[in-house]
Amino acid sequence: MSNAPAPIENKIPVLELIAAQEKYDCDYLNPSKLAKSARAALDERNNNPPGAIFFLQQWEYNNLTRFFNHALFTCFDAAIEYINEFEKVENNDKRCECISYSIDKYIPGENGVMEEYCEWILNSAGEIWYFGYEHKFEPEDWEEFYNYIGELNLPVPFQPGDIILADLRPFAKERRVLITDIGDNRDCCAVTCLYIDSDGKINIGAFSHMFYLSFDEVSHISGHYRAKRWHGELPKREAPLAVVNAAIKNNPELRKQIEDYLYTLKGSKKSDGYGVKWRQLKKKFNL
Repeated sequence: MSNAPAPIENKIPVLELIAAQEKYDCDYLNPSKLAKSARAALDERNNNPPGAIFFLQQWEYNNLTRFFNHALFTCFDAAIEYINEFEKVENNDKRCECISYSIDKYIPGENGVMEEYCEWILNSAGEIWYFGYEHKFEPEDWEEFYNYIGELNLPVPFQPGDIILADLRPFAKERRVLITDIGDNRDCCAVTCLYIDSDGKINIGAFSHMFYLSFDEVSHISGHYRAKRWHGELPKREAPLAVVNAAIKNNPELRKQIEDYLYTLKGSKKSDGYGVKWRQLKKKFNL
């Protein structure tokens, strides 16, 4: 819930509603503490100790450097106003899909060094989605509100062979993957998928852990939130998924054979641990 791609203001009443349920009991994620953490994210906007600086950065996942613009402010609201004005002038709907912001609060430390105190992650409209303290400044009994890889352990309604849209915008580009196994549909590594990596090779990994991300991509949200079956035409680079999908429908046992083959190759000198070329997989299984 705390990792959901939605404004923090919308998360608080839902977390409090969950916390109010008499039968709810979970030590791993405490909704009451998460609601408290969400409120801290809002309260920290107006906590401006003398000398505090708010460092705004704009990020674009389709930019090789993942960094586009930055500015410094003496208060949080000034940074938000900058975002609002910038978006009005520069952006269109298509570009907004790949833009996010971070605002880091720095406070004076020892020996004249500025120390990072906390961070907000925002969408292109300036809505706060995530928040976190630097470990040194975490309050007592603090519940981490988000992590840097957005992992979420949830069962899926999909079946092996399904092609799924993994939509991680605005932190990473959307892409299609093919579910190869759902296991017991409970463990974080149970749901595995076939995907085309950044080198154009066929690879396999856990859907929940978002192994399909390239090395220069970082997503704060999980692919679970917007995952849905893909029924349209595939982009050219992902076309092999359609071939595998059709082959699995004709021969269900092929799914496990391909999965075992790729896992066997992982880490071997032959594949260097980073998947295999499509022509190699195609030849191996007569696809």
